[in-house]
Amino acid sequence: MNKFFLVLLMLNLQAYAEPYTPTSGDDIIAHWAAPTNDALQSIKTAARLKPNDPTTIVALANSYLAQASQPGQSRFYGLAQAALKPLIEQNLADKNVWLVWAQVQQHQHNFIVAQEAIAKVLNEEPANENANLLAARIYVIQEKPLAARNSCLKLLGSADLLTVTACSLEANSYLHPDDLKNSYEQLAKLVNAQGLPKDERATWLIQLLADFAMRSDDPTSAAAWLAQRLDNASVNYLAQWADVQLALNNNQAVLTQLTTIVTAAPEMDDALLMRLALAEKKLNQQNHWQSLLTERVQLREQRQDSLHASELALYYLDINPNSQKALYWAKTNFANTREYNDKKLLARAEQANASNNNKGI
Repeated sequence: MNKFFLVLLMLNLQAYAEPYTPTSGDDIIAHWAAPTNDALQSIKTAARLKPNDPTTIVALANSYLAQASQPGQSRFYGLAQAALKPLIEQNLADKNVWLVWAQVQQHQHNFIVAQEAIAKVLNEEPANENANLLAARIYVIQEKPLAARNSCLKLLGSADLLTVTACSLEANSYLHPDDLKNSYEQLAKLVNAQGLPKDERATWLIQLLADFAMRSDDPTSAAAWLAQRLDNASVNYLAQWADVQLALNNNQAVLTQLTTIVTAAPEMDDALLMRLALAEKKLNQQNHWQSLLTERVQLREQRQDSLHASELALYYLDINPNSQKALYWAKTNFANTREYNDKKLLARAEQANASNNNKGI
């Protein structure tokens, strides 16, 4: 599963719980649906009145995170971090605060900080579903599938069978990559038998199944899974969908679908801009999106922005070939995230660089 799944998974895995309400006493900090403007303003007002109240601040941070996953709204990640920071600096003993802080740090690729936050949650509640699922996700990212599976297995007896199975099968797909097809078939069989859940776990499962299918060289099946949740999809979901469509050479579909979304969004997301540029180049069309991407890449390079290293590597492989830069950014990316697509990206960059060296370029 690629990096575009990082934040979405944590939002999804929290979302199968009942929505968080500040007065309910519920200690699960789930809040998936992006709030309306009025609802968000109400939460912000409450946070101003109670700036040190963990329940209120967690509700605000979760509202920001739900908004942040949508196209053009990534600035809300910074707002979530800013809202939580005063409580974190107080080292407040509140597992909900630390769990949402871990989410934010995961998005920033600060995985050590995220794990430290998760540890605080698990010290208080070892079987906490959200914390164990997020821990498993981070272990997969760091190429520690055995630790990931162990985190999944801690959910036995507390989480439902589908959640535990999906979590475990993802870890198993990295622990035993030769058994990937079996992991895919097991999860697909279970989902087909039970049906997709009525909550946001459905999105998580669809993306996981599509990821399994792509890693099994079956983009047609991946496309079929992803077609089920395209309406109001997150940036992560749209980027994954676009990669599948590009693999199927459905380049015009990528341009048609993403152009409308990106044009309407308040800001351009690097992940979607990259897919638009790739589709445009494959179709040999005008360089509108490619030019915009070039400007964005120059800005990222000036800032040495490792958070977008994968996009930079792809740019220098597929848009404006430069094997040395591609290899530099692929290595930078792999230093942080080590999933299947990260390895594939690094291998491509190494091959391109070796080829050019052999040619004396």
